[in-house]
Amino acid sequence: MSLSNPAESAADPTQAGTGRSPAKGLPAVGIASVIAAAASYLILFIAARALPPGENAEFLTFWAVLFFILGVLSGIINEFTRAVRAGAARAASPGRGAAVFPLGVLVGCGAAVVIAASSPLWAPLILPDDTVLLVVLLAAAAVAYAGHCSLAGAAGGSQRWSLFAGLAASEALMRLLLVVVVVATVSTRLGLEAASAAGALTWMLILLVVGRSRSALRARADVGIGALVSNTAHAMVSAAATAALITGFPILLRLTTPAMEYAGAAPLILAISLTRAPIMIPLQAFQSVLISRFVGMKGTALLRAMAKPVAALLALGGVGAIAAGLLGPWIMLVFGPVYVVGPLTMAALTFAGCLMAILTVTGTACLARGAHASYSVGWLVATASTFLLLLLPGTLETRVTLSLLLGPVVGAFVHLLALLALTRRRSTNSTVQEGTER
Repeated sequence: MSLSNPAESAADPTQAGTGRSPAKGLPAVGIASVIAAAASYLILFIAARALPPGENAEFLTFWAVLFFILGVLSGIINEFTRAVRAGAARAASPGRGAAVFPLGVLVGCGAAVVIAASSPLWAPLILPDDTVLLVVLLAAAAVAYAGHCSLAGAAGGSQRWSLFAGLAASEALMRLLLVVVVVATVSTRLGLEAASAAGALTWMLILLVVGRSRSALRARADVGIGALVSNTAHAMVSAAATAALITGFPILLRLTTPAMEYAGAAPLILAISLTRAPIMIPLQAFQSVLISRFVGMKGTALLRAMAKPVAALLALGGVGAIAAGLLGPWIMLVFGPVYVVGPLTMAALTFAGCLMAILTVTGTACLARGAHASYSVGWLVATASTFLLLLLPGTLETRVTLSLLLGPVVGAFVHLLALLALTRRRSTNSTVQEGTER
């Protein structure tokens, strides 16, 4: 998947004024994504071996809620990357845009208030054990991770990919280190949950140790505070739908599944995480790179640029599905003899992960094009479709695979329609302008 073309970059006005090559530091982003994926795998493996299946199902639910919240806040990264990148391209009016870091931290504080205030409505059902303490952990993690997202978005928008990669890798490694310490000492579910949440504080250590990273705190957007708040809200709504489908899917599953049936769902939930992580964690790491790449592209140029990663993902999905069908059931048994999932289910879940990745690419193209509303609608439609499909009758595996296969396709279709409409509108406006000039 080609993320940059030197000839195109030279002609791309969005490259002006940054003083940095868009390709420089991208290998570090790739390495960071591998580290983040490996760390997540190891944490899931450690939890599966350290906890009984019932306790692990509860841990996986907390993991899903935590990363749903972190996923919602990751909308800050996407919008701040776009805003800072576009602001750098408008060097003629520097300093007029809003400062991004303070806004991001305020968003995190607001998220913490929402989590605490709404917790009586959802926490007793989803997190029935140690409910109050877990809500406090989630609220604190939200504030901490908002700072991480603000710093990462500023780094991505400035094309400081080494800093961007360092933030991603260090957070994942710190979370893994804390989990290992907990298992080596108390080895309790609550301890693992606290360690998982504490990883969100890692960016503060980066600021203390790496002095050059503090310059990212001064990054500014291409728009004023009002427009930035509105755009960030759109990005976070879309990120909420993204998180519901990717990391928060066990929450949707729990809401649509009887308690007795859900108690035995740990193998399927773990299989979903394992089949998605190899493609979604690297893609989410590179999402800011794609946004930076797509900003400034319009019409058919954007569609052509988007088509390349989509085609690559479809090919990867086919190969990955075959491999998962052959090897997946055996890999699952590494986590324990009770983690049994059939080959067809492993293959379907793997291909569904690639369809989710395609939805992410089409949404990223909408966001980079400035179509924030279409970006949000596509993800919301995908989430609603997935939830409705989970309500269909049938076995747990049938409902899960159908929802994960079809939901992302519907959302990607919405994004594609929006991009085609923007392309036709631009073509029509150009034709009208040419006719007027004649």
